[in-house]
Amino acid sequence: MRFRDVVTVTAVLATALSACEDDSGVTGPAPLAPAALVRFINAAADTGTVDLRFVDRVENLPTFQGVAFRGTSGAYQRVIPGARPTRVFPNSTDPAFASLRLVDTTVTLEANKRYTLVYAGRARGNQDRLVVFEEPLDLPTPPAGSIAIRALHVAVGTADVDVHIAPDRAVADTLPRPNPVATAAARIDGVSYLELTPFVNVARRAPTDTLPLMTFGVTPTGSTTLTFSTRSTLTGAASTVSTVGPQPGIQIAGSVLTAIIFPGGTAGSPAGSVSTSPAVVLIPDKPLNP
Repeated sequence: MRFRDVVTVTAVLATALSACEDDSGVTGPAPLAPAALVRFINAAADTGTVDLRFVDRVENLPTFQGVAFRGTSGAYQRVIPGARPTRVFPNSTDPAFASLRLVDTTVTLEANKRYTLVYAGRARGNQDRLVVFEEPLDLPTPPAGSIAIRALHVAVGTADVDVHIAPDRAVADTLPRPNPVATAAARIDGVSYLELTPFVNVARRAPTDTLPLMTFGVTPTGSTTLTFSTRSTLTGAASTVSTVGPQPGIQIAGSVLTAIIFPGGTAGSPAGSVSTSPAVVLIPDKPLNP
């Protein structure tokens, strides 16, 4: 090789090495893969705490484990879409008990869609099932000063109901409490078992109220006789982290909430140790911007 060729090769190698040294090795964030948005609710009246698992692929979904009766997995989680083999197990440290399949099914989840999965019914007599509710991807924005509430009826053994949404007294907690049928600000009529209703708008409770609560009165459809009533404790709160925003609740305008009509737990069962009386539990449906 001649001297000129050696110089040319050396220059090319030096240029390549210099380019490598200038490369920091840092790349931009990888785009998120398409996903379905999923949450899980445990409404089975006799099984107690359960785990939900997608058994075909490993995913980091810890909030789907250890969900108590009348509990939820919290916010919607990103889940790999497709036809997903899905099982519900008792939550237990005993391997023999924890391997029992309460539900063994396949659910189809589409990318860019929102779902609520509910374990409902009773395990006794094989009357339990996993119900899939497909929801709108875009949840509503309530008018100024209002919150949006819908009802989800998962109280096994309870016929169609009306849900009366009433502001509770803003004074000391004395009896008798106001009748939510007589004082309702809104009503959701004719809610059938395993039905998720549209939203209704209700004025928020003022944070300055002495007792800023709402009462949810449940009656048989067309009746004014209370089957039961529940006072809401989901009041929301202002966040101390500026990037998070306030937590949804009945005091926070713009909140979007679901009122879940749960059954009473079966007496003598793990769920019965929570409560044998039916109840309405409020859960938030979407976070709020600051």
